[in-house]
Amino acid sequence: MKLFDAKKNPLGEFLAQRIRKIVICSALLLPLSLIVSCSDDDKKNDAPTSYPYSVGVSDKNQNMPSGGMITSEFSDSPSGSDISKIVDNDVSTKFVTYHSSFYIKWAGSKKMAINYYTLTSAADAPDRDPKSWTLSGSKDNSTWTVIDTRENQTFSKRGQKNEYQFNNNEAYYYYRLDVKSNNGGSATQIAEWTMAGTQIDIDDLMQYASGSSHSNITPMGIHYENRHVTTDEDRVWLKTASNEPVIPSSVGGGRMKEFDVTLYPFGKPIPADVNQHGIGDCSALAVFASMTYLYPDFIETLIRDNGDKTYTVSMFDPQGKRVEVTVTSKFIAEDNGTIKAVSGKNNKATWATVLEKAIMKYNAIYKVQEDIGGIGSEIVAPLFTGNGDSFAFYPGKLTSDQLARAAVISLKQGKLVVGGFNRGGIKIENFETVTAHAFTVMHPSDPTALFAMRNPWGWSPNDNGYKLDGVGNIPDDGVVPGTIDFRIMDPGIAAQSGNLVTVPYTPPSYSVAPDYRRVASYILRQVGL
Repeated sequence: MKLFDAKKNPLGEFLAQRIRKIVICSALLLPLSLIVSCSDDDKKNDAPTSYPYSVGVSDKNQNMPSGGMITSEFSDSPSGSDISKIVDNDVSTKFVTYHSSFYIKWAGSKKMAINYYTLTSAADAPDRDPKSWTLSGSKDNSTWTVIDTRENQTFSKRGQKNEYQFNNNEAYYYYRLDVKSNNGGSATQIAEWTMAGTQIDIDDLMQYASGSSHSNITPMGIHYENRHVTTDEDRVWLKTASNEPVIPSSVGGGRMKEFDVTLYPFGKPIPADVNQHGIGDCSALAVFASMTYLYPDFIETLIRDNGDKTYTVSMFDPQGKRVEVTVTSKFIAEDNGTIKAVSGKNNKATWATVLEKAIMKYNAIYKVQEDIGGIGSEIVAPLFTGNGDSFAFYPGKLTSDQLARAAVISLKQGKLVVGGFNRGGIKIENFETVTAHAFTVMHPSDPTALFAMRNPWGWSPNDNGYKLDGVGNIPDDGVVPGTIDFRIMDPGIAAQSGNLVTVPYTPPSYSVAPDYRRVASYILRQVGL
């Protein structure tokens, strides 16, 4: 019976090895008096053992990038010089094996892309220094890929730490140092081995995820399953600009009014074009800002200016097929004539205003969510990206470090990330948290911050200067991270549109209009203001 699958469970591999040792020792039936321990680490252990020897390593260790297990190919180390000494962060100790060719294997609890390691020579016997070796990585403890090779290496002195850097973007759970030769000694010894790199995925965090929107029926996700199938008549109605959507009941009044449209006020679509006023669709607007932050070129591929004050938007129907929606430059206005729809900094319509109206017109046919008020980010994103795969991390499920890793790695992978707070009123320098509200997650401009979040209002209750476009860096203060939730969405076709932005967002310079900070009173009440 196979007790453990070592490919999937490094700890199981360790326990299995220890069990095999016990079985071997029991089979030999050696009396206690014959079990000998050698106290001189320069003398070979007399026990005729050849099986690997493994030791568990704490996740608080300083040598390796995570907790895990370190294994020596041979268990012939003298007492006090076993494989644990190579990762004990103490150059006065050493690992010794009576072989010039052998392997040392690391099985980590996290999959990491290692691109840096060090080896430190022991305090004596230069002829025992390793001379040539390879470093290999494996995802399954079976198939190995050589990622670094070194030959004829020297250590200039005792306790010398040699550093090795190389290019590697592939993440592995397992790493193996195969020593090919030493400097002629009858044994090989190493004081310390360290490795470092980058964790390039969040696979280990997915055990804490929930709320998957993946569907086996449609690429648009579970919210689009078994929905209306597009007819030729639907396509004609959607492309006819004069067919106007109704004003959602959640808006609380207003009228359609024609506004001047400047699709890209700053020359290129940017998050500053997205400023919420009187429609309670913060999740949709957070998605808009995420798309334009990561993929500014993508927004321009979605909208065609017809030159007659109408705009055609490229979208996807519930079955994931392309459909075009044409809207006029009439948008929801307040009774006093100011724009109630999302707008730019000058209270004029932008590309975001056009996309918002396209969603309302789309739902006149498909009725996925007829009232745009309160629409979810996982419903909005696939309308433009064609991919409805997403998942969530609820507040308190991740530690601060895990939350930061989920945000930054997902952004680097091109995922759309929207977040929120379950506690409002927390002041963070120029930023204040509000509840029942969606924010766009971004790379932080402060290197000490976990990540940044942008309020789709385009300002924050604590932002007296109004110039930061509602963006705040989230600190690792032991309070705020525990109040945050994420929705992480696949970018679909957005990822094909051009270069992915992987740097912090820099708000543009703009003049503040007198009524710039207009947000409907009912929205402010919803978020506790």
